[in-house]
Amino acid sequence: MDHELELPDSTRALGEYRGILAVDVHCFGRHNDAQQKMITDLLPEIIQQSASRAGLPQLWDGHFRAPRGDGYLFGFHVDLVSAVVDRFFDALQGAMRQRAAQFRAAEITLRVRTSLHLGPVQSFDALLTDSPSGKVMVDTGRMVDADSVRALLDHSDPNVTFVASVISNAVMEHVVRAGRTARKPSEFVEAPLQVDAKDYSGVGYLRVPAPSQKLLSSGLLFGQPEPDPEPTAEKRAIAGTANDVHGRADNVAQTHDVSGGINQGMQNRGIVVKGNGNTTAGHGIDQSKDKQEFSGHFYTHGDANFGPSSGRRINTDDTVGR
Repeated sequence: MDHELELPDSTRALGEYRGILAVDVHCFGRHNDAQQKMITDLLPEIIQQSASRAGLPQLWDGHFRAPRGDGYLFGFHVDLVSAVVDRFFDALQGAMRQRAAQFRAAEITLRVRTSLHLGPVQSFDALLTDSPSGKVMVDTGRMVDADSVRALLDHSDPNVTFVASVISNAVMEHVVRAGRTARKPSEFVEAPLQVDAKDYSGVGYLRVPAPSQKLLSSGLLFGQPEPDPEPTAEKRAIAGTANDVHGRADNVAQTHDVSGGINQGMQNRGIVVKGNGNTTAGHGIDQSKDKQEFSGHFYTHGDANFGPSSGRRINTDDTVGR
């Protein structure tokens, strides 16, 4: 065995399972310097107050607490995840609504997006960094930035809806669907999570403690990015691999190489001949009577009838001009 290829023990270690919570200020950059300072000064107090109201004071003093400028990232014992799902987000909504008038007086609209994840977290040196690294940490940060979560606040009343939350598939499967919460799976809406700038995509489960405006009338998925629609059968046929035709081709929609004649009749639907000159004929060209045009080269090894204005003139005595 080549011992030089072995990983160090610190890299092999899976780590301990932790709950990871992200709290991020919505539209933080729209505020000026003085307003941003007020937000960063008061947000920790609001989060700590919310944790206490939810009966989770240990959330604030958990495994780690890392400020992120416009938010916070928390790591805590895995047994607290159920209580966070059941109580923390609603307590945060209540605490922020109670402070709303104070922020409005400073022309601040304070709202937050939150994400909750669950997974193995490795140990870290608190003297060098304020939080561990790894996929669980990264994914928690990506979730809170997803367009689906942002849309919840963009399409709700800023004076009513102060918190938008998303939980990961791991939390849904191992905590909510496992029956470890008072809340039921039906209280959440599954949604794709996409962060194009970070090349991230996943699935999360949305919930808003106090929905308003479009979230009430049209649901939590209102205004969110739509997935690309499935192509129709006709588009799939056109976009599919072209065919090679040996012999005469009648009523061809799309081919690659044709050995023989092409007869499209009078349908005037257009035909694409790929290869042997890459020539397109049919609609999109001047098809006026008796007009003769050539574009590219035709190598069809036989008669090629592209319609009445195809470059070969049809005589009135029904014989083909040569």
